Amino acid sequence: MGGSPVPVVGQIRELLSIGRDVRNPREDYLDIYVFGIGAMVNSENIAELASKKSGEKHVFHMQDIKDLQKAFHEMIDESETLSMCGLGWAHEEADDHQRNPWHVSIKIVRHGKGQESCKGALISEYFVLTAAHCFDINDEAEWITVDVGKNSASKVDKLWSHPQYNIGKLRGAGIPEFYDYDVALLKLKDKIKFSFNARPICLPCTEGTTRALRKPHPETTCNDHKRLLLTVGEVPALFVHEQKQKLERKLVNIKNGVKKSACEADAKKAPIYVNVTDVRQVVTPRFLCTGGIDPVVDPNTCKGDSGGPLIIPKGKRYIQVGVISWGVFDVCKPPKRKAPAHARDFHLNLFTVLPWLREKLAEEELGFI
Repeated sequence: MGGSPVPVVGQIRELLSIGRDVRNPREDYLDIYVFGIGAMVNSENIAELASKKSGEKHVFHMQDIKDLQKAFHEMIDESETLSMCGLGWAHEEADDHQRNPWHVSIKIVRHGKGQESCKGALISEYFVLTAAHCFDINDEAEWITVDVGKNSASKVDKLWSHPQYNIGKLRGAGIPEFYDYDVALLKLKDKIKFSFNARPICLPCTEGTTRALRKPHPETTCNDHKRLLLTVGEVPALFVHEQKQKLERKLVNIKNGVKKSACEADAKKAPIYVNVTDVRQVVTPRFLCTGGIDPVVDPNTCKGDSGGPLIIPKGKRYIQVGVISWGVFDVCKPPKRKAPAHARDFHLNLFTVLPWLREKLAEEELGFI
């Protein structure tokens, strides 16, 4: 059907002057990939059409059209794009870390005092973004390790919590924990080599996110990012939950419209906030709220998810807008129970701490706008 492609291939080679001169055959100027689908494919015929280059694969024999995406991943050299933010593999055979290559696990070992685990997001070759409440004021960087990608434990050089974070600030008012400005940065001792298992997430108000949003640079502003990402209403988002070394994406809705007030009001039902009379005491403008059953039932975060990213997907790109901070109801605490309607989660809004991020990440070439 449609005739033989051989004459057309010959015309293309002639147009590019390929094969005319044996001293300079110019084979590097053309790559022909051939896809054979189904059991009736003549392997010899398709191999004859394809380019033949040492160390490269140009012939793909697939059972059905579903294998096509996998073939594209094998065909395209992504080595030059590994530093692009917010990209993860999506084909069926991609593993958890290839789908979520920014996801990191953090362990703090306090000698004689046990250990604590949190999550975080890789944002550059040297930096991980996480929650400040994962750390005590006396924690030292050498007590912290970060697992990036698969079986890759990285040591930490420096730990910075936001200077305005103070979990005990309201204890005098009978409020034991206060999570305002709950954000921290870890600087790794050694540079992370980006790979399909370890790639950065996008941050708001950076050049990388402007490109991820397919907007012009430098015309696009930080306010444009906020308008495009945190739209009024229910904003589809996700977080990653890790259980038994498996990563699972949980789809939630950021309440950023008429349901926002009800979401925030449920904070007073948290056991630690029984003495709160005005929810604004603990839910400051620096939080995003998810959870509940309206308009749909949102999955809830667990204690071990703290510090992980709250992510807004845009097409095939992923942009972090929040850091998982605290929740009203621990759905994972034994015995497991059905989450009540007031089970809400609160996330530190990255748009509200951009001056601090710009300062600490000034040398990372993220291109803050």
